[in-house]
Amino acid sequence: MAKFGVGQPVRRVEDQRLITGRGRYTDDISIDGQAHGYVLRSPHAHARIRSIDTSAAVKAPGVLGVFTAKDFGPAGASVPCFIPITNKDGSERADPPHPILCTDKVHYVGDNVAFVVAETLAQARDAAELV
Repeated sequence: MAKFGVGQPVRRVEDQRLITGRGRYTDDISIDGQAHGYVLRSPHAHARIRSIDTSAAVKAPGVLGVFTAKDFGPAGASVPCFIPITNKDGSERADPPHPILCTDKVHYVGDNVAFVVAETLAQARDAAELV
């Protein structure tokens, strides 16, 4: 019987640590003065954004900021593409904008609409419900 290959058991070294609750995840890390962010996502697809009222959320306890696409300028902030891809003919690939937060329209359920920053994650979630 071969030592390695198909059908051979793989010794897993991390299981014991994870199933006994001793695993460490990024969510377990806490830094003094850290802020928490929460993305408010659209419950609708192909919906027009007429207005976003953040006034109540900004006044909520522990909130450090509430951001919409308008806070990033007329075009909003876009996620850049860092992967150099060319077309079959060697020309540069078109790089359409991928907005971080939707400006006038959401395209799908779960599209990013607003971003809330607060002292705790619970405060950020609560404030997002006020938007």
